[in-house]
Amino acid sequence: MMRKMLAIIGAVVLIYIALIGLMYFLQRNLMYIAGGDKPSLEAIPVAGVEEVVVQTGDDFILYSWYKAPSSQQKPTIVWFHGNASHVGMTFTRALPYLKAGYGLLAVEYRGYAGNPGAPTEQGIYNDARAFIGWLKQNGTEENNIILYGESIGSGPAVQMATEFSSLRGLILESPFTSTVDAASFHYPFVPAKWLLKDRYENLAKIKNIKTPLIIAYGNKDRIIPHTLGEKLFEAAPEPKSLILIDGGDHNDLDGFGLADKIISLLSE
Repeated sequence: MMRKMLAIIGAVVLIYIALIGLMYFLQRNLMYIAGGDKPSLEAIPVAGVEEVVVQTGDDFILYSWYKAPSSQQKPTIVWFHGNASHVGMTFTRALPYLKAGYGLLAVEYRGYAGNPGAPTEQGIYNDARAFIGWLKQNGTEENNIILYGESIGSGPAVQMATEFSSLRGLILESPFTSTVDAASFHYPFVPAKWLLKDRYENLAKIKNIKTPLIIAYGNKDRIIPHTLGEKLFEAAPEPKSLILIDGGDHNDLDGFGLADKIISLLSE
């Protein structure tokens, strides 16, 4: 009986080790969900949108979409979208900001929506630097740039806010403290702290930003627990504003008037 029990325990341990090993090797496939094929620029119901192309510091050629602001006084939003999204979805979500006169640079990452390469944390940071660099080289002052990080996009947004100190603002929608914390929520049986390659340590970095901050999240978020957004907000320096959407989940905050709430805060 004891021998049979030990054999069962041994089999369970081996299965667990095999599962952990599989998740380790496939972790970036689980973390990054590309937004399908390259969308059509002609399908966007906005005039004046153009495709821009940049070369990253590690020699990737990436496209993105850009619309200039209505005037030089209006800021440009650099938008880092979430998973299973792409620049076309970003422009659809950003229509209230475009109508209010804001410019928009919808960043498209490597490996997403027709761009070459495969996403990694450092790679996406390189993408972000290249697009912000393009914006500055084409006449946009750093103090007229607002960063918008949506879900996984909060990672590059926070990182860029630590690298560029004169930004107009930083907006984080449904952000996490780190991908280690987010992974631990979904896979409590996995030692994420020891396995994750791409960690996006937002909580450690947020203390060092010098940019006015807006954090928005829903208290019914089933993808990233709202407690992670709370911790991030508490750790951030002033000036900062919080938008808590009662009943909001991860992907439905637009239905609660999120854009109007953010535009109102930006106008103060």
